[in-house]
Amino acid sequence: MHNQKIPIEKELKLAVNLPKSTKFHFIGLGGIGMSGLAKFLLELGFRVSGSDIADSKYANATTKLGGTVFIGHHPQNIGDASIIIASSAIKTDNPEYVEALNKNLPIYHRSQLLAALMEGLGLNEGVNQVSIGAAGTHGKTTTSGMASFAFEECEKTPSVVVGGIIPFMNTNAKYGNGNYFIAELDESDGTIEFYTPDYTIVTNLEHDHPDHYTDGLEQVISTFECYTNKLKDGQKLILNVDCPGNLQLLNRIAKDKAILYSIDEKSELHSKAKYRGTDIKLSGFNNTCKVYKNDEYLGELKLTVPGIHNISNALSVIAAAVENGLEFSEVTKALTKFTGMKRRFQILGEINGAKIIDDYAHHPTEIKATLSAAKEITKTTKSGRVIAVFQPHRYSRLENFWDEFVASFDDADVVYICDVYSAGEAPRENISSENLVEHSNHPNIRYVSGSIERISNIVFVDLEENDLLISMGAGNITKLGHLMMEKCF
Repeated sequence: MHNQKIPIEKELKLAVNLPKSTKFHFIGLGGIGMSGLAKFLLELGFRVSGSDIADSKYANATTKLGGTVFIGHHPQNIGDASIIIASSAIKTDNPEYVEALNKNLPIYHRSQLLAALMEGLGLNEGVNQVSIGAAGTHGKTTTSGMASFAFEECEKTPSVVVGGIIPFMNTNAKYGNGNYFIAELDESDGTIEFYTPDYTIVTNLEHDHPDHYTDGLEQVISTFECYTNKLKDGQKLILNVDCPGNLQLLNRIAKDKAILYSIDEKSELHSKAKYRGTDIKLSGFNNTCKVYKNDEYLGELKLTVPGIHNISNALSVIAAAVENGLEFSEVTKALTKFTGMKRRFQILGEINGAKIIDDYAHHPTEIKATLSAAKEITKTTKSGRVIAVFQPHRYSRLENFWDEFVASFDDADVVYICDVYSAGEAPRENISSENLVEHSNHPNIRYVSGSIERISNIVFVDLEENDLLISMGAGNITKLGHLMMEKCF
């Protein structure tokens, strides 16, 4: 039993009428998801404590709001807490988990807490809350952030819990006094089945997280099929029918549960989609498309975030907003101001005329989308090279999508591949960054070993005026651009 993931009791469910004197304790508070939930509870008026192995800006934000944060995991940290919240990263030998078991305290997964909040935990009776979730293999952070920003700009004061920092709002979680709750729904560990929002945007379904989805795409589709079948009458999927995985899901669920959207005019269901994007024009950071609801022309969408994938993300937000009575013109006005989520094609600055960008892309599909957007920008602006610095995340992902990773970097002019960020996984035979480079046919790809500091020095020397450099990955590669920027001062 030692060092195993904690079991998740699927029948557990938080009551929505808990007294505000209830104290929650978070085991592993420091991540953006757990700390966002802690922040939300504090804003609702609950008592909160938590712990993590190291101090962080997210832990400090909890302290500033009145929560108690402990550095290190110790049994006494639980104190007088009556409810324990844990993430999938917590193992059964964690001393606080063991102490909670000894005290017979209820232990909930973070997804169960988020599900309860979306159903009205902590709200006054009579509040008619509409919940909107963004799910899918790629794009859910950006899409949930776009929706949060648009509803906020439209003065709907939504409650928000998403997996990234939203521009201008400068937070990933907040309690709003409006009738909408917008959340990012993570499917990585299968806990998405706990949620039952009124509207679920499904951006796309592909195989990822092979450590959990050991049976491949079929297991992903089955999980979302179970999720859909649990939705109540009137609750809907907002489904992207340009994605083959989504089409498989559509064939296995009741059609009246799905509101279809599409931007691919060659897609077999484009003409049947309720929300359609047509006449797409990509021009770097200025992209447009025409939007239709059935046969009614709603108007033009303009975005300042790059990539055709963001046109699709924005169309799903428009669908969710219009279905809830928001005016198309107000929603698109808001989306024009959206500048992207932190670590989603985030422009950090410039070094001698070269743009430095950081991106979370860690799956082959995400890498291709990010580099395609970058190449479109360099073509439009007639600028220099696209330089990709990629850090593979987890040996299991690199092994399962080996051929796809090998073919992911065509739109980059120069590619650096860093050592694998293991995220706690043991190395696997022949699965390494060095071997990835050896198997690639890219004409200008190289393996760079060592610390991010060392790599930043190597890449810095290679940088030329008008280049567009992108650091990509879900690990500590995010430090690269910041380290490079520091060299200029």
